[in-house]
Parts: sequence; structure tokens; C-alpha cells
Amino acid sequence: MPRAFDVAVMHDFYVDRLLYSGPIDAFARTIREKKAAGGGGIHGVRQVDARGGNAVNLAHALARLGLRTLLITHSDWTHEGILRQTFEGLDVELRVKPRPTALTVALEGDVNVMLGDGRGASDFGPALLDNRDWRALESSRLVCSVNWAINRRGTELLAALRRRLGAGKAIFLDAADFRDRGADFPELLGAIAKKRLVDWVSMNEQEGVAAARILGIASEDMREMCRGLARRLGVVFDLHAEDASYSSEGTRVSSAPVRKVKAERLTGAGDVWDAGAIYGRLNGMDEPRRLEFANAVARLYLESEELVPPTLAQAKKAVA
Repeated sequence: MPRAFDVAVMHDFYVDRLLYSGPIDAFARTIREKKAAGGGGIHGVRQVDARGGNAVNLAHALARLGLRTLLITHSDWTHEGILRQTFEGLDVELRVKPRPTALTVALEGDVNVMLGDGRGASDFGPALLDNRDWRALESSRLVCSVNWAINRRGTELLAALRRRLGAGKAIFLDAADFRDRGADFPELLGAIAKKRLVDWVSMNEQEGVAAARILGIASEDMREMCRGLARRLGVVFDLHAEDASYSSEGTRVSSAPVRKVKAERLTGAGDVWDAGAIYGRLNGMDEPRRLEFANAVARLYLESEELVPPTLAQAKKAVA
């Protein structure tokens, strides 16, 4: 019998270099000035190497919350040690497909700007999954496919998941920042609405606004936008915005305010929010409580100094 998992997550693994640039416009001026002077070094820019990727971040946050987690991802031998070290001591089964590791330079300033080299993450289709993987996915309460935006085979992967796992399997999608795939994303939205590829979609504010525009949802009110997206797509829709988080199944809308924090980093916060939202749903929280819990999990991550999401004990204390 295959092991049962709470959550299965796929697919992307990145090695991130976090570059603390300060305000992006000022940093860009510094680069232009250095170029005008003939090039050379810009000193005193703090940098940190860290494991990343939406799937890896999500799996790590889920495991820190105590969920039995399966991660199906990719790596080359050079970086696989970083990946495995991330999950030491956590209840995670890691399955690594031999594909190139994706790389990112993330400028952490007043906003975060990520310069990505997708490599293996951009070509992750269902052919990479073997019979053992499919049995494990069947044993999972929830299957999560994230970072569709980087994966040219992302829609193909979702279609295979639905076909192989059946209509009764709960499938979660966080497509990540799809705005560079404007020609493909309307097709994905149409497939979700017509073929029920997924049951649950999560987006941040910018992604939600872009998706609403594609679907002709005119409201600028976040509550109504969330409701409209859920109704048009036929899914549970989570929308985590700057001032509040929202969720709707197409009729009712639940919300919870977001507390302002002094962020040590921005990269990965959406994945950690998703982990809190998933934990809440799998553990039967009502919707306002679930959103409050997800906000707290993301807030604790943003306030932390160690590049790690909170434990379950820390998260529960934050919402007590």
C-alpha cells in the first residue's frame, strides 16, 4: 500500500540569490551610472543564496505546519544537496526528477523583481511521472500544481492530473505571475471553466486583477472580484491582497484583514500564505478563521530573520 499524504506538491525547484538592492529605481540609477563610467563593481550589496521555487517553498511551509507532504520536483546533481537539506527532519517524501535546476536572482527592495532562468521548471510534463508517483498522488488528500507560469507543459500536466485522478480528487492551482504568458492564460482559464481541471485557485492581488480583466469582470472591489472569479471559473477562489484576503465559491465571500508588517523579504510570501490556507481547509477551519490563519502564517514569515516559515505552534499562537 502506498503511503497516504495530506498534500502532494509539484513541480518547480529554484536556487535563489536574494539581492537586497534597496529601492529599485535608485538601484537602477546606480547600475546606469556604473555603465556610463565603463562598468565595474557595485560594492556593499547584501546577498543571500537560498532554495526557492513555488513548489519547494509551498512544500516546506506545509511540512513546517505538520502536514504529511509529498514533493515531486526536479534538480541536477550539483544542487540536489541544497534541496534535500531543506527538508531534513520534516515529514516530507521527496521525489527528484533528473532535470536542470532553475535559477533566480531576486532584487529585494520596495518591491521584489525576479530574474529567472527556468531550465527544468519550464518543461515539466506528465511524462515525468511514473506509476509509483501516480499511486502516491492518488493517496493524497489534495494535489497542488504551482507555477504554471514558468511551465510550458503546465496545462498538459493539469489535464493529466484530472484525467488520471478523476473528478473526485481535489486539485489546487497557484499559477504564479502569468502576465508574461498573456496569449496562453485565457486558454487555461477556459479549460478550468469548461473541463474542471482544478477545484481551487489562489492568486495575489495583481494576478487577480489581470485574470478579472481577461474574463471581463469589471469590478475593482476585491470582494466582488473574488466572487466573480470564483463564479466564472467554477472553483473556490482565494485572493490575497495588500489590505485583506478573500475567498469565495461563487456566492458568499469571506474575508480577513491583513496586518501591516515590516518585511525582511517578499519572495516566497505567497507560497507561505497558500500553505496556511491549505492547512486551514484540510483541518476544517471556517472561512474567516482560515483566512486569518493564512494571513498570520505569511506575516510570521515576512517578519522572520531565518528565511523559514513558522511552525504550527508559532502560527497557532499568532492567532490565539
